[in-house]
Amino acid sequence: MKVTALDESVIQDIGHAFGYYDYGSESGLITAFPSRDAAASFICGYVRMALQSGMLYTTGENREGFLACLLPGQKIPLRARLPLAKGLLGAMKPKELVRFAGVMAKGGSGLRKQLDREKKPYLYVGLVCVREAYQGRGFMRQVMEMAFAKGNELGVPVILDTDAKSKCEKYRHLGMELAGVRRFGDNGVLYDLIKYPNPAKDRRQCP
Repeated sequence: MKVTALDESVIQDIGHAFGYYDYGSESGLITAFPSRDAAASFICGYVRMALQSGMLYTTGENREGFLACLLPGQKIPLRARLPLAKGLLGAMKPKELVRFAGVMAKGGSGLRKQLDREKKPYLYVGLVCVREAYQGRGFMRQVMEMAFAKGNELGVPVILDTDAKSKCEKYRHLGMELAGVRRFGDNGVLYDLIKYPNPAKDRRQCP
């Protein structure tokens, strides 16, 4: 279901889930930020942007899990980008912003830009989150099934990127394929993943 309004406390929950994710022995791109609080602030800004852009969805009334995705041809309005900018500017000093931009530039272009160059449509997943109180109860699958169902309906692949091998394996377990790996020096990697739509004959038809 699409989210049209969201309590600030829930936005903070989503930010905390990302900013304080346990990477175990991996570092993740969290090291591109000056602190975990800064990463959480960035994600909160992203959620506000997604909400204003009409690209935020949830698993149910209890809002256990969230999906932010861009459909083919969907654009993010300029005004909706402001919360993301505020999230960055409010969390990092100018030197930290320059360092962040430098780290992100190291990985080069990914699958999304490749598909754009080839003018191939896709559904881009920008955020997947299960709130900490609901983790380990199967809600990640429910979140991704929303994206896969829409990809099947539109006949386009679903793509995303993630910054930890442990996360990558979870997405592969749910049916995605590894399409590439981008390396960011000492700051970790991004895994590009894709889920192609089911063949037309396998898609559910309206009765």
